[in-house]
Amino acid sequence: MQRLLSFLLIVTIIFVVGCEDLGPVSSYEYRGNPIEGVQTGVLTLDGSPYLVTDTLRIPAGQTLTIEAGVEIRFDTIIEDEIEKTIPFEIRGKIIANGLPEAPIVFTSGLTYPSRGDWDGIWLLEADDESSFEYCEFLFGARYGNRYLHNPDIYGFAPDSVEWEYSGTDSVLWDYGSITLHKTSPTIKRCTFWAGGFSGIHCGTEANPVVENCVFYDNAGHGIYVHNTAKPEVRYNIISENDDYGVFFRQLPNVLDPRMDDVNLDYNIVWSNFSGEFNQTSPVGFGRITIRNANLDSCDFRYNLRLNPAFKDPIIGDFLLTAESAAIDAGPPIDGDIDKTARIELGIWPYIYRPGEIRRIIEVDRFEKSLSPYYITSNTTLPLGNTLTIEAGVEILVEGLYQLRADGRIISEGTESNPVKFTSAFENPRPGSWVGLIFNAGGDNGSILRHTSISFARWGLSLSERDAKIDYCTITQSDSIGILCDNFSAPEITNSLFTNNAVAAIQCQNNSSAIIRGNRISGGAGYGIYAKGSSRPIIENNVIENVNVVGVRLENLSGIRVINNTFSRNGYYGLYCLNNSSPLVQNNIFFENGDELRGGIGLVAERSSDPGILYNCFYGHLKNPVSVSDDTNLDIDINLVAAPQFSDLDTGDYELEAGSPCVGYGRNPDDPNDNTPFDLGAHGVPPRDLNQ
Repeated sequence: MQRLLSFLLIVTIIFVVGCEDLGPVSSYEYRGNPIEGVQTGVLTLDGSPYLVTDTLRIPAGQTLTIEAGVEIRFDTIIEDEIEKTIPFEIRGKIIANGLPEAPIVFTSGLTYPSRGDWDGIWLLEADDESSFEYCEFLFGARYGNRYLHNPDIYGFAPDSVEWEYSGTDSVLWDYGSITLHKTSPTIKRCTFWAGGFSGIHCGTEANPVVENCVFYDNAGHGIYVHNTAKPEVRYNIISENDDYGVFFRQLPNVLDPRMDDVNLDYNIVWSNFSGEFNQTSPVGFGRITIRNANLDSCDFRYNLRLNPAFKDPIIGDFLLTAESAAIDAGPPIDGDIDKTARIELGIWPYIYRPGEIRRIIEVDRFEKSLSPYYITSNTTLPLGNTLTIEAGVEILVEGLYQLRADGRIISEGTESNPVKFTSAFENPRPGSWVGLIFNAGGDNGSILRHTSISFARWGLSLSERDAKIDYCTITQSDSIGILCDNFSAPEITNSLFTNNAVAAIQCQNNSSAIIRGNRISGGAGYGIYAKGSSRPIIENNVIENVNVVGVRLENLSGIRVINNTFSRNGYYGLYCLNNSSPLVQNNIFFENGDELRGGIGLVAERSSDPGILYNCFYGHLKNPVSVSDDTNLDIDINLVAAPQFSDLDTGDYELEAGSPCVGYGRNPDDPNDNTPFDLGAHGVPPRDLNQ
């Protein structure tokens, strides 16, 4: 299907261009102005398109210049009922330099084109000053053997049409849309697409410069390199070819003399059917060993094995999309047209939009005056860098991408002017982007204050990292609002969590979060879920209307559940299992569960035995507590009474002056201290919640 669509596109081009300036002449009859034989001087745009009806030649010592925008179509010769393809044989000099908006096109002249409709361009001991730039090579290089004169014995006959057999060594088992023999032209910003064999064949002693080209969907290799050739191949994209991306010919049992000086740098070689490089490639090519400036893995010459992410290659659109690994993947240069000053791979440079951030964050500040910022690919803040985000900045993510913070983020919003991370979609859904990811090995010390994160998969994900999250809003995550994993130790204070699917906060694998002074409301799963020997401190939180359980602690998790308000959660307020025995003190459990679900304030089972002290339980349809199936509650220490909230309808869980929960609690840090504490989230122990 891919090739069929490609062919249909070219057919359309042939018909449309062929109809220009011809009045009533049928496009099926006219395919171009006929040319053949020796060509010198200038092939003008005025005569385009041209239809090649027999072999084209540029003799030695002669030059042909082709103007930008010219299209050359190659017909097929029928002799003695045998179909023969037409080559373009160059022994002199060719200058074929198109323009970005007016490329030179070499293609099939047939009504229904296919791979190998013409024989390709053959430069045979041609002038090294020959050049191709902004050219498109389509449907060239028919598959099959070709025979080449041995120049050391026979020389080249200037009027030769057929290749003459001169022994086994002279058989070209491989060739390309451009075939080079003892010549070194410059080939830049060209497309080799849908060829019948390789894109470029670098034959005997061919040392061309091949730069910023695209080799796509050719039936052979992207580039073939003879064992005597030393091309300079850089900044190209070689993708989706039917054989190897780059094939190095090496004589049997002979050490390749090019091991140390093959110039193959900063290319993408990806998804070629036989592999990226063949087994006789010089050592190290294609072996992923280092990272480039984008932090992408590559070989020792900065060659990538990553998706170039073209816009629409099926129809020949090789523009780079924002997620392409080719963008800024070349070496640094001066005067690059975009702000990163690194060369793009492939033909077309990528132009950044104002505020666009992708791949690597290379600035140290997001400024309100430049907001909004757009994240258009997976993006990383490098290790050792600090990004400061000013109040009022919006960061809009344009797809399922993550912002990975290996460095430090200082996001300093204000109550009236918060920083916002959200999806760029007009009507986003939960999980529209991945989230802020703080992976292991990164810098500690990130601060997010008055910052909202919405519609992510994970609002924040931390592994072996700390961070201060204060007065933030985490909402509409389709998985977890904040994931604390693998010895992470964030402080999560004074923040709002609404409608996060699996859990508002999840702690696992020995993490030790401080979760204090937050409001967790709604969500399909849990308010707080701790497992895997995690030791969160859970204090002064309101946890309400969560569909399953307000707080779930399991597998030796949880040490303190102090001064929280658990209100109207689906099954239970607090659920402890598998050896989880925290101190549970000064909390209010209000109307958790219903007649179909749970209906219990606190459940503990499977060797869990929490300390249940100075709590208030009210409105549970079954029992206030269930500890190892024992439903007895020590009412001499705990309270069963209406807590008398200030305004339950508006979610105000402050206690009225006459509430039995006022002064009922005790100091959880000193059992001998009889100082009265209020119960619930607003019964603040005598310390600053932010400390």
